Amino acid sequence: MARTPILKTQTYRVDRSHYSETLDELHTTAQTIEQATTRLYELVRLASQEGASWADIGRELGVTRSAAQQRFGS
Repeated sequence: MARTPILKTQTYRVDRSHYSETLDELHTTAQTIEQATTRLYELVRLASQEGASWADIGRELGVTRSAAQQRFGS
């Protein structure tokens, strides 16, 4: 199985008093994407172990069989 891409989301101690809440929301969204990506890879792995074909997985993800296999396959 392909390796899960990891987003580099680190918390830096920065004076944000002159920023709007946009940077906080950006950080939260990046963390959410990282968690969702990890879960997506887990679910694809489980579906594959349960016998789902790449065509089945691709259909659920809205991509072709070959695109799903290329992204998630080993």
